[in-house]
Amino acid sequence: MDYEILDHTADACVRVYGKSFEELLRNAACAMMELITDRNKVEPSEVVEIDASGENREELLVHWLQEILFAHQVNKMVFKDFEVKLQDETRIKGKAFGEGIDSEKHELSADIKAVTYHNLKVEPSDDRLKVEIVFDI
Repeated sequence: MDYEILDHTADACVRVYGKSFEELLRNAACAMMELITDRNKVEPSEVVEIDASGENREELLVHWLQEILFAHQVNKMVFKDFEVKLQDETRIKGKAFGEGIDSEKHELSADIKAVTYHNLKVEPSDDRLKVEIVFDI
């Protein structure tokens, strides 16, 4: 996976890379879920459809992650992997693969309350895209 969890004073922060914007979106979702639980312990036995839209790449990224966070919190699920299909520059149709939270199997590490726009900018880095995302915890 192409992301790293960064030290942050009060919140949680990840740096994410992708060879394409779709890959960046997938890796960002995996990074956020890694903050929540150990993805290696999640079985991808259920599929949740995730759709998001936004006016630009940053807004689309935030809305995508917010929809996944909503599915985690409301459906009490954790996710192992994600599929992302850009419909156009402003819409995503995706899938999240995971299972219901099992307190004996899934240790929940971070209680992410929100995805923020703090210093959020998708930018080129060598031959790929990079973004740093801060989460309110």
